Amino acid sequence: MQQSLIANWIPYKLIHTQEQWLVRWLDLGHYRMDHPFFDETIQLCRYRQKERSPKESVSTADFLTEACKDLSGLQPSAFVFHVSRCGSTLVSQAFSTTTDNIVVAEAPLLDEILRSPEKQPDIPPASRESWFRAAISLMGQQRDANENAYIIKLDSWHIHFYEVLRKWYPETPFFFLSRRPDEVIASHDKRRGLQAIPGMISPALLRITDISHFGSDFSRYTAAVLKEYYLQLQAIQGLQNPLNSFFDYADGTMEMMMAFSAHSRIPVKDAEQLSNRLKFHSKYTSDVFKPDTAADTSYFYEDCHAAYEQFRAQAK
Repeated sequence: MQQSLIANWIPYKLIHTQEQWLVRWLDLGHYRMDHPFFDETIQLCRYRQKERSPKESVSTADFLTEACKDLSGLQPSAFVFHVSRCGSTLVSQAFSTTTDNIVVAEAPLLDEILRSPEKQPDIPPASRESWFRAAISLMGQQRDANENAYIIKLDSWHIHFYEVLRKWYPETPFFFLSRRPDEVIASHDKRRGLQAIPGMISPALLRITDISHFGSDFSRYTAAVLKEYYLQLQAIQGLQNPLNSFFDYADGTMEMMMAFSAHSRIPVKDAEQLSNRLKFHSKYTSDVFKPDTAADTSYFYEDCHAAYEQFRAQAK
């Protein structure tokens, strides 16, 4: 069978213009998507691509569905949801150590498709779904005959897209990760994610009514964001869908890996290799992992902790 001309190419950015939606494409070449974040793969491959040609490869967004037709791609084995700084990167990194698994970690394109109504409120739901499914399929190309599992780690705020993602993928395991809010807030205080900076992510999406209320108190803002995450987790947990599984960072990192493996049915092929990966930082892979020190009480916000404790109590 002749190889598709678009093999190894993936979409990586959605662009909104006055006339239409466009997509930028990237040639992965022989590179695996095994960096802690998909952005790192993009940067590396764009640099290589510009060495060959300064021109961008761009198509209409609707071309995404056409591009999938002649490609062999895996369907998602599992989606990983999380509240941030709770082990999701460690899960994606640990399962990318074997070439059997395709792992896509926080791909900007998926976020751009999910949030496309922010730029075009009347965008047809069918278009958004078909673009998302096509992007998933293209990123899940089987470029190696051994690849048989496909993990997608979402951004933390995608927990608020649960309903639409569950509608699109009713048979796919969803794995939800949580952590004590004071520990999450302390981590963001060292290096903030987008959702921990007021205004960087739509307040309406994060279910924050008035960001001016927080002033320069970024930690209180992060606590408000987390509170809504925990409330959403409670609501999802209450659905009692057997394809949803929940795990808290406090219950152990190796236990987290085993829980994810059991729920997703993606086997741990090399326990020793996985154990060795857990000895290093999830995001800075050359740094030896150091357990967090005891959380500072200044990061304790009562209403946020109450939502977390209610969620944990409901899980038991």
